[in-house]
Amino acid sequence: MTPTNVVSMDFETKEAMEDFLETYERDSPTLYPDAEMLLMIKTTETSCVGVSVYPNEEARSLAESRTSGKLKYLVKENFRLSGDMVIKHVFPNKGIKNG
Repeated sequence: MTPTNVVSMDFETKEAMEDFLETYERDSPTLYPDAEMLLMIKTTETSCVGVSVYPNEEARSLAESRTSGKLKYLVKENFRLSGDMVIKHVFPNKGIKNG
């Protein structure tokens, strides 16, 4: 099993979410170096859903402790789900473009 978090986040303004996304894109690889995958999905102009996948429970716990620090002030967490990813399909030949 692969420890996975799904987090829904709401922001007061579009600008607050853009600030969060810029910071997350820039800093998340160093904030969560053990993550196997970090995915952010914009759902509205002021909300998004993040998915993070870790190799083990220890890495997930460490990542959650870091979340309470640098990025926490930017976001109002709507809900958090934790579970184990049981199916993963990756299609490396189908590129995803930003934007």
